[in-house]
Amino acid sequence: MTGRDEPIIGRDGAITLVAALAVAALTAGIAPALATVAVVRRAWGAPLEPPRAPERILVLGHRLEASAPSADFVQRLSRGLALARRHPASRLVLLGGRSATERISEAEAGRDWLIAQGLDPARITLETESRHTLENLRNHRGLHGTGGVEALVTSRFHLHRAVLTAEGLGLSPMPVAAEDRPRVELVRLLGEGFRVHWYVTGRLLARALRRRAWLARIS
Repeated sequence: MTGRDEPIIGRDGAITLVAALAVAALTAGIAPALATVAVVRRAWGAPLEPPRAPERILVLGHRLEASAPSADFVQRLSRGLALARRHPASRLVLLGGRSATERISEAEAGRDWLIAQGLDPARITLETESRHTLENLRNHRGLHGTGGVEALVTSRFHLHRAVLTAEGLGLSPMPVAAEDRPRVELVRLLGEGFRVHWYVTGRLLARALRRRAWLARIS
């Protein structure tokens, strides 16, 4: 079974979304605000290089534009390429599936971009079935397990959620920022803060209710 056999959110996701909205209301917005602060702190403190040489460099996908990498995706790919050149023994793992409007997956578009920059295609591994961050990392775990030294490359304001999700799945990647410096876009920042709040609320609710099916999706 691949991620495409499941709804993107599903019944459990809808329930946890309602719970996240309720917690946000009951705390007068404090809970999602705290999550947003955590997103900002991770973004500002994110390194451009992992503390040690990675065996695998994970690059999270981003929606394509006319079947080509978006500007955000190019930043992630560029950072992954720079790391691959500094660490020639590392493999590059591109994570991202295909939307209904595109002819190729995000991972395939990323591979084509990297090859055009001169990277040896033999160093690239693709995961092409996922539709969002949780599936990116869950499918990666299914392919490679939880062992090995890994760097995780994504946009600065996406890093906190990506790392939380990875750790929830038993992974322990070293976070690396795609951009040289943070660039604040308020609407996107607030949206990312709420997604982190939603994820944390859902995880806590699943544990409190001992819902194995929910926990199986995120851990």
